[in-house]
This record gives sequence, C-alpha cells and structure tokens, in this order.
Amino acid sequence: MTKTVGDRCRFRPPAEGATVVWEVTNYCNLSCKHCLSDSSPQIPRSSDLSTTRFLDAVREMTSSGVTEFYLTGGEPFARDDLVDIIAAIDPNVAEVYVNTNGYFITQEIADALSGTALRRITVSVDGHNRESQALVRHKPTSFDRAIVGVERLLAAGVPVRVSHVAHPGNVDHVAEFCAQMALLGVEALVINSVFPAGRAARHPELALTAERKQELFDELTELQAKYKQLGMQIDHSLGKPQPSDVEGCPAGQSVFFVAPNGDLATCSWLYKLDQDRFRLGNLEEASFTELRAGVEAMMRPVRELATACPLPVLSLPVISS
Repeated sequence: MTKTVGDRCRFRPPAEGATVVWEVTNYCNLSCKHCLSDSSPQIPRSSDLSTTRFLDAVREMTSSGVTEFYLTGGEPFARDDLVDIIAAIDPNVAEVYVNTNGYFITQEIADALSGTALRRITVSVDGHNRESQALVRHKPTSFDRAIVGVERLLAAGVPVRVSHVAHPGNVDHVAEFCAQMALLGVEALVINSVFPAGRAARHPELALTAERKQELFDELTELQAKYKQLGMQIDHSLGKPQPSDVEGCPAGQSVFFVAPNGDLATCSWLYKLDQDRFRLGNLEEASFTELRAGVEAMMRPVRELATACPLPVLSLPVISS
C-alpha cells in the first residue's frame, strides 16, 4: 500500500513520557462560533468524571509514564474541583497545562494555582475590544473577563499564554491586538486560524482565504520581530510549515485523549472524527493500562495510510460537512 505524507502533527509530545489531552467537561458558559468541541451552557455535566475517578485515572496514567496533562473543555474552570485536581498532581512527576476563556479566574483561583504542577495557562482572547470579541464569543463581557483573568494570573506569577483565532471579523486588527498583549505583559502569544470542526464547521464565513492567510502570515512575521517579548507563535495553517521534531503519528504512543465522559482515545482529532472507530474504551469501566493495550490493533491500519498525521486522508468527508 502506498502511504500518503500526512499533515504536520499539531501536538508536541515530550521527548520522554506521554501527553494526555483531557477535555474535563464539555460544558461552557459561552457558545463560541468557532468552538471545536461544540460546547455551550446547554451541555449537561452529569456525565463528567467525578473528582475521585479523575484523580484515580491521573495516578494510573502517571504510573504508566504520562508526564503531561493538557486540561481543556468546554470551560475547565466551570468544574469547581479543577484547582483541587491540579493541586493533587505531583509537580515532580507531571506537568499541567490548561486552556481557558478566563471568565472564572478570580484572584483566589490565580493565587491557588501558583506553586502547583501547572506550568502554563492559555487564555483565549479573540478580539482587541469587547465588540470584536463578541463577533465569535457573543458576550461582550467575555473580553473584559479574559483580560482581567490574564492580569490576575500574571499578578500571581502564573505563566500565561494568550491564544488568538484570526477570522475575517478581527484580522484587520491583529497589529493592535499584539500591541495590547505586549502592554499587558503577556510572554507568549499564539495566532491561529479557524479549524472547520465542531461548531466552526457550521460557520464557513469564519475561514480566511488562502490569499488573506498569506497576507496575515507576512504581517505576523513582521510583528514577531517587533514584539520579541511576546514569543509569538504563528500556527502552520497560516503560512509555511514550521520545523517539527515529531516524526510519524504519535497518537496512542506519546499522545492520548480523554473525553469528558471518560472515553479514552489515541488522539482528540481522530476521536472527534469518528468516536466509534477511535474509542479505546472508558475509564469508568477499565484502567488506563488495560485500555492502552488496544492501541496497536486500532492504529495499525491508520499508520499504513500516512507517514505523518493521517487527518487529511481520513477527515475530508467529516470536516466539510
């Protein structure tokens, strides 16, 4: 069988150990147009893993070589126990990274996160003002809460990265946004484009044309040089692929995914593509080690299709729906 050279892997697993990307809940206080998880305030939380089972699974994973946890959602801080979960993870064993919209970050939460296994928190800010943010996040107050959340985290000494998704409604203000983040004191900034999955698949108007992506890439390259203190990352979808030390597809080897209900999969993207096909099992029913034993049988046919990320080969019918 002829293999296709797949896309560049979006994950950066550790040189040793493994990464678990964990959607701790699918509930979110916002209902953003570009949400990959299709999260909203209407999502019930009844199927989310309990605190006890969550921490049991974390212990199983770290004893099996997992060294990084990326906690996302939905909105992770909608879980009242998130700070306790992070605090329970031994910083000498594993590192924790969190993606949030910043809405629920109080100073008390920011202070409690300091000194834990948390190595970085990424706050999503998709506008340079309230009106711009509301184009995709609907709530104008989400901009104010995100900025205040960043300020509180920085004041507590928590490393912060800001994530910004460019679309036709905000792309003309990217220079203004970068200047704002530099003034805020942010030390890491990543600029992405909309990926057509989840709710974003129903909003094709959020996609940038190839020509506009190239123009943005050129502008961001100049802004990188101007605002070196931002440590700006430009997602490879906006221009030329950037160097990667990830060879092949790490799914099920150094990357795993856990859904809010405890489903274990080899990769979040593959799981969202076809849950039945790429679900190893559920952490409520079996241990991480037991479920992990099914990786080889699941992934062998996938690895035969592509030498890198297989999504371009597997996903076209789903992503375009």
